[in-house]
Amino acid sequence: MKLIFSICLVLVSLLAISQATTDTVSTFNQTKKLNEVLITSKKPFIEQQIDKTIVNVQADINAIGSNAFEILQKAPGISITGDDNINMSGKAGVNVLIDGRPTQMSSKELSNFLRGLPGSSIEKIELISNPSSRFDAQGNAGIINIRLKKNKIKGTNGNVAAGYTFRDHYASNASFNINYRRGKINAFVNANGEHNLQHTTGIINRNVLLDGINKNFLNSTIDKDRNTSFNIRTGIDFYATKKSTFGFLFNTDNNHSPFNTPGNTLISSNGIVDSSLATTNDNLYKNRRYNYNLNYKYEDTIGNELNIDADHTYFNNSNLTNLSTTYLDNHFTKYNFTANDLDVATSISIYALKGDYIRQIKKLHAKLESGIKISNVSTGNNLFATRLAGTLMMPDTGRSNVFNYKENIYAAYFNWGQQIKKFEYQVGLRFENSLVNGRSTDLRNNKISNPDTNYLDIFPSAFASYKLNEKSMFALSYSRRINRPNYQSLNPFETIYDIYTSEKGNPYLRPQYTNNVELKYSYRYALNVALGYNHTKDYSQSISRQTGQLTTATNDNIGTLNNAYLNISSPMPINKWWDGYINLTVFMNHYKGILPDGLLDQKAWGMNYYIQQNFKPADGWTIQLSSWYNAGTTGAIFKTKWLGSIDIGVKKTLLQEKASVRLVMQDIFNTQRWEQSVRFANQDFTYRRKWESRGLRLQLSWRFGKTEYKARERETNADDNRIKVKS
Repeated sequence: MKLIFSICLVLVSLLAISQATTDTVSTFNQTKKLNEVLITSKKPFIEQQIDKTIVNVQADINAIGSNAFEILQKAPGISITGDDNINMSGKAGVNVLIDGRPTQMSSKELSNFLRGLPGSSIEKIELISNPSSRFDAQGNAGIINIRLKKNKIKGTNGNVAAGYTFRDHYASNASFNINYRRGKINAFVNANGEHNLQHTTGIINRNVLLDGINKNFLNSTIDKDRNTSFNIRTGIDFYATKKSTFGFLFNTDNNHSPFNTPGNTLISSNGIVDSSLATTNDNLYKNRRYNYNLNYKYEDTIGNELNIDADHTYFNNSNLTNLSTTYLDNHFTKYNFTANDLDVATSISIYALKGDYIRQIKKLHAKLESGIKISNVSTGNNLFATRLAGTLMMPDTGRSNVFNYKENIYAAYFNWGQQIKKFEYQVGLRFENSLVNGRSTDLRNNKISNPDTNYLDIFPSAFASYKLNEKSMFALSYSRRINRPNYQSLNPFETIYDIYTSEKGNPYLRPQYTNNVELKYSYRYALNVALGYNHTKDYSQSISRQTGQLTTATNDNIGTLNNAYLNISSPMPINKWWDGYINLTVFMNHYKGILPDGLLDQKAWGMNYYIQQNFKPADGWTIQLSSWYNAGTTGAIFKTKWLGSIDIGVKKTLLQEKASVRLVMQDIFNTQRWEQSVRFANQDFTYRRKWESRGLRLQLSWRFGKTEYKARERETNADDNRIKVKS
């Protein structure tokens, strides 16, 4: 049913494209700028520009009341794996920014953060597949920049919103935003909170050939996750003159997530159950993040700019884990018991200073950009592990350790851009010198002093576009990028999930380097086609290995990855009461390398789409029908099944459009579930997870004061995106 319905949506959308491209001229206002599309009416949910794709969150009925994680799931060209890795055009290694500053997190921690970031606080999301040299080189798959709402209308204005989702368990959110401007002062406060309870079922089915015996481990679990998050963003701007502005920003994110995972494992030998395990995995996870930013901006009347930002980010987390295992015989009688405790504490401090200068050269129709950046990262990690010995919990000297890591990066860049009639180009170079040092010490005083490196990298970029006529334009871009390991992936901590499954860091991980090329074509600023190719050296990802009955996952540099993709997108303004959008991405990945358990030479195709249809049957009413879909594909040794959703939402505006009521049915056919399998070397297992994705959400919002006005955007600390908090 879900597949049939999705096919119908695709057909309707494709049939509408011909009408959309005809009517687009009346909806889109073309300008002389090649990289810009101006919307004369309200912005669409998806806005395709020549150098990036913009997701206008406030234009989507279903996005208001959703969180950032849910919005990204249906963003064009974006797919999220079951272990929360964010991919762009089928490739991992995306750098996620908040207001221009990276989030410095592992995939698990980033997903927790995004789930706690409500859509009501987001203005837009920028998807940049090939960034220029002005951006940090980190992120070999591209950049996702989440822009939070901020305004500077004179007087006092703001909004409040609250929502509740009805599903097997509950999810609730609330937000409050207020802005005040008088004279030369502008101040704002944004506060958001979320509280929810969700159960996720999991099944791992492993087959192991051991001493000629076919053993099967069937593990069933339920994650009972209760999450509370709270975010505050506040700031003040002082307009010293018409050209100069001083500003201060403060952000804090707090997350409290106790969760319990009861489970059982049936163990069979040659098809006969001979024993079982009953397990409990109790976790108490907390984290806090603080970011302080001082900024200065100078801008004159001809477009010359100087921006200076100074940042400090401090992060700390704690994770207390208790894993207990009861051993049962074939009559389910207890014959043994073990327990393991983990106490993990992490603190990370980041200082960054950056300056950017833009010079307009009117006579040459050119622009010069240049800048410098200095960042210092210091992190301390302490893992204290204990295990049950008799009746006492004793230190586990083999697993406890202290890991200290320091990283200094010095960067400089310049870009030169010029427009010559119908031709426009930009070339740039970025230089980054990295000094990295890490040391791990266990309770036996054994030390691993790795990584300990000093390297200088050059990252070129080039962009060119040519406007054939008023309707058609081509653009070609190239960039070289890097993906450094997140800080805790280098930490050789070992995390035990059950007595047969664990995960361990790798201090010998090397950075990945990628060369990206992309060709784009735009017709009437509506139909957009992009064809891209990239080659990654020292590609790394989590790889599992099986030794006897034990399975261990570790991040490794597995070899090379060649990625090619085709993206087609188009808005569809069909008539006054019906419009929509379609985005389709097809990609091919070729993994090649040498793993500890054998050679890897894997080619795989993949596809994802997003479709949205909006209907306005009467004044003040909007109905939205949307669908997103990720086809099954293979990533190195992991084969993943399809994943998708169909949603429907209704919005009614009230009180002269100052208030609104939204009712959204999420995942109508309950098709959001994740399944992954491995058939490589001596590994044979399947992993399934199903979360509470289907629900009915009620969202209320009220806006007070004047209408919203776009504020200046700050790009602050760009080094806090590789913090790994929870694995």
